[in-house]
Amino acid sequence: MSRSLTIFLGLMAVAALVFLVIIEPRTHAPETEAAIRKGQIASIEPGKVRVLRITNGDDTLEMQRRGGSWQLGVKSKDRADQAVVERLLQDLADLPFLDRIPAGDLTDEALKTYGLDKPKRTIVMEADKPLEISLGNDAAVEDRLYIRTSASGDVFLVSDKVFNEAFREAGDFRDRRLTNLNPEQLDRVVIRRDDGEIELVQDATGWKITKPLHTRADPAAVEKFLNQILGLRILDYVGEDSGDLSVQGLLEGHNEISFFTGGDTRPQTLRLGRKDDGGLFGQFTARDSIYRLPKETFDLLAIKPDALRDRHLIALNPDVVDKIRIRSPAGELALLRTASGWDLQHDGQRVPANEEVVHALWTAISETEATSFAPVADAALADLGLAPPACSIEFLSVLSENTPESRAGEQLLAGLAFGKPLADQVPVRLSDSPEIATVPANLLEAIPLEASSWQGSKK
Repeated sequence: MSRSLTIFLGLMAVAALVFLVIIEPRTHAPETEAAIRKGQIASIEPGKVRVLRITNGDDTLEMQRRGGSWQLGVKSKDRADQAVVERLLQDLADLPFLDRIPAGDLTDEALKTYGLDKPKRTIVMEADKPLEISLGNDAAVEDRLYIRTSASGDVFLVSDKVFNEAFREAGDFRDRRLTNLNPEQLDRVVIRRDDGEIELVQDATGWKITKPLHTRADPAAVEKFLNQILGLRILDYVGEDSGDLSVQGLLEGHNEISFFTGGDTRPQTLRLGRKDDGGLFGQFTARDSIYRLPKETFDLLAIKPDALRDRHLIALNPDVVDKIRIRSPAGELALLRTASGWDLQHDGQRVPANEEVVHALWTAISETEATSFAPVADAALADLGLAPPACSIEFLSVLSENTPESRAGEQLLAGLAFGKPLADQVPVRLSDSPEIATVPANLLEAIPLEASSWQGSKK
């Protein structure tokens, strides 16, 4: 080999090295160059991706980030499974390449060989800088394929695992949770059935039933019910809600549950319907789609007010009670709060009360739960021993002077009237409630009618 040829080949080698080490990397953006150096196909920041678009031939699936969640489609309001989308983006960001063919080495024939001259499958991520990944042919080695990115124009040999996750049915990306609401967000729930409505309202004091009766709700029972409804999992996606919903047995205003949040007047409503084959279908207005739901969902719709109500007789803070009045055929006595405890007032005398007996009264009243409730029937009050009652107890606050809300004097907080015990139960009426509760008769043991039972030692 001549000396001149040797020098020429040496210069060519140096030029190639300079191109590969200095010039060629500079054709990439700095972040792309840094990603390639780490063995990754491109610089992808999942948290900055606003749109994820997956195209397979003539079919395109688009997902958009809206607030803290992902939505399917451009116009559809159906939710995508946020965990699935975020995991896919992270897998793409972490995807390593097994081999790389620089863009400068690629010819039209090479792109055709790799199946990247006219790719039919692409993934586009719109962020500060959009990125497109084109998928080509499978490699000779199993579970490998060629891809090309718009960031560098290079061709990479990668594992096909993440792309198998990306190119799935659109339904696989749908959020299988019926809703992302939780009980704490709700301030009103309305259950509509052919036999009437149940309305639950939450305020600063907790949940109340306002229809078909007005009473306190059991917070644990309401939370359990709401968690069951809000935690429903979708079995199958049926279709958009356009067209005749009655085909799926869905009728507006029938068999539905509406959820109100943050004082909104427009609720999110779940409508339920059954078909002749027994299938249960649901339409959730917040998602504009129809789904097949577990059959036991209809059992939740059939819940009765009795299962949601608070069965305790009264919900009263003892610190706001200044006076307790007990009446019976044996007479009347009163317990008066003092700075150090309680006094007994009876027959014009005022003496210290037995603190243990007062405490036992509070415990019994606060812990006793009704075994049943029934509407008040005036004709039956006498038979129950409630006209007049066998005994009654009133809890009062006492104001020494007028306030903008109340006048000075006694203010009734709650009252209980007891009837005749029957076996081990006794009927009781709360103030002017339209219902009569039945409670264990041993509650009366905590309400002695003789003044001597309340009297304590002298202070």
